[in-house]
Amino acid sequence: MIKALAPFAVFLVSACSVLPEQVPVDLFQLPAPNVQAASAGPRLSTLRIDRALSSEALSGSRLLIMTADNQLQAFPNMRLAAPVPLLWRDWLLDAFWRDGRVGGLSAASEGLQSELELGGTLRAFQVDYTGPQAAAVIQYDATLIGTDGSQIVASRRFEARQALHTVEGASAIAAMGLAADRVAGELIEWVIQQGQPPAR
Repeated sequence: MIKALAPFAVFLVSACSVLPEQVPVDLFQLPAPNVQAASAGPRLSTLRIDRALSSEALSGSRLLIMTADNQLQAFPNMRLAAPVPLLWRDWLLDAFWRDGRVGGLSAASEGLQSELELGGTLRAFQVDYTGPQAAAVIQYDATLIGTDGSQIVASRRFEARQALHTVEGASAIAAMGLAADRVAGELIEWVIQQGQPPAR
């Protein structure tokens, strides 16, 4: 019986030796929002933030590269900690928390009541090599909705580019974080202002 199994064992060993070695993959999270707590100004009582809509290409957990011929490629040997739309929503929640001007924040998936909801479409979240210098690019079409009647309160496009000096995962993520901070700075002010009740 042992002699009969010996050729099978040799086959298994030889088969394992030709399998490709797994390439190590680095897992990245966006840097924490660089948002300072606001001490004065208008405030909102409640806001919930929805997961952003996106193209199929941006729906996964790969950081993409837009090449000079407008092809989208995945950044090699790295993954994001969550799918891009979910990563963006959670990062925005953190940014609003740090700002402190919204009394009650929640994710739309929690199903909690709120006067306003921030949603939108993430048009770009990638490293762009189409220009003279590589850059991290975020483009977010934000929509602020009144939840009592699902009417659109306001909508606006927010976009930021941050130059990228070295082509590596950590540098790309750092540049994405700086671009995200610039978007958040404008977005938070816009939401607070647009969410104020109309003057009587």
